[in-house]
Amino acid sequence: MVDKTATACELAAYVCPACKDALEQNPQGLLCRRCAQTYAIVDGLPDFVREDLARNRDPMWRNIGAMDRFARFYESGFWYQGVLNLMGGFKSTTLERLIAEISAMVAGVQGRILDVACGPGTYGRRVASASKEVFGIDISLNMLRQGVIYTRRDHIESMHFARARVESLPFADRFFDAALCCGSLHLFPDTIVALREIARTLKPGARLAAMTFTPGRRGLLRYQTIRERLRRKYGTHVFDVEEMHRYLTAAGFDNYRPQALGSVLIFSATRSAA
Repeated sequence: MVDKTATACELAAYVCPACKDALEQNPQGLLCRRCAQTYAIVDGLPDFVREDLARNRDPMWRNIGAMDRFARFYESGFWYQGVLNLMGGFKSTTLERLIAEISAMVAGVQGRILDVACGPGTYGRRVASASKEVFGIDISLNMLRQGVIYTRRDHIESMHFARARVESLPFADRFFDAALCCGSLHLFPDTIVALREIARTLKPGARLAAMTFTPGRRGLLRYQTIRERLRRKYGTHVFDVEEMHRYLTAAGFDNYRPQALGSVLIFSATRSAA
């Protein structure tokens, strides 16, 4: 059944992640007639992930259950700030500074903003406002449920959540005026595929604001042995600053502006007009 918390206006924003056709709302969820596929709505959250990720060959998707368990503590100093200190370098940056930097990158945007791998809306709900409608996607249902709790608590009405994969976003071409991708780009199995799909949903000239990791001079990620171990076990890709530039160019982005804070990399880029 369609949960009453998922409004008709919000649901109308989504398309079939496979064929990109419009979806019809029915009592079972969202129906794509072309694919003969109905996407369920679980706890008010549209769920566009059909496969059993625990059986996926990529370690990132198989380990998503671990992130489910951290949903309530994800933004705590124990977890988020702890990861920044450990991997990025002690006191290289803080969650509060990163939120401020990312928010500033999209401060002038009015319209719709995509938040990729949004978690509980860590960045997106701080950006959402009367002039910025944020659509967050993640593959962890518990993260999304926690995001709903936070937005209700803080009376944030312009952030929406759905379960989806970055490789097959449930949005039409050129739908968004900006995008966020914070703390997850290094986890995607294919960086270029992910960036191209994000670019597809952006209007020409729209900005991508992102945070990921780079092998800087501070934190555990400065050690090649640590980076290799993370790559083998979890599929983690730690990006050289210029390597990230090449990926963005290949995916259709221009105007790359990086900044390294220890081994934390924040950057903006814009969707090419071509």
